[in-house]
Amino acid sequence: MENIPDSGPALIVYYHGAIPIDYYYFLAKVIILKGRTCHSVADHILFKMPGFRLLLEVFSVIHGPREECVRALQDGHLLGISPGGVREALLSDHTYQLQWGKRTGFAQVAIDSRPIIPMFTQNVREGFRSLGTLSNF
Repeated sequence: MENIPDSGPALIVYYHGAIPIDYYYFLAKVIILKGRTCHSVADHILFKMPGFRLLLEVFSVIHGPREECVRALQDGHLLGISPGGVREALLSDHTYQLQWGKRTGFAQVAIDSRPIIPMFTQNVREGFRSLGTLSNF
């Protein structure tokens, strides 16, 4: 938390687990301790869900074209990005290799912004895998 600036832009890079609960707690902590909101990038499919767009706007969620991300940072906001996003959240495990393909917009946002703050969190996905095996008892 000490690396989060009290004002001005910063790019927060985090791991997107199956349910990124650690990121949700992080967002709450930023509001409580820093008095700031953090814009977050979410998959564009969420914006197509009926009635969900308003909720996303209230929580400062953007769909993340590179230009919109850079604009949020230029406007002095914190911005949370999870490279790989939903694909890695749903398909990854401890042997998964990140698949960037032609998706390099996040890297360009990082180049275009300063400072960059990596947020290291535990992979909560493993907890869900363990709980899934409990149903066999």
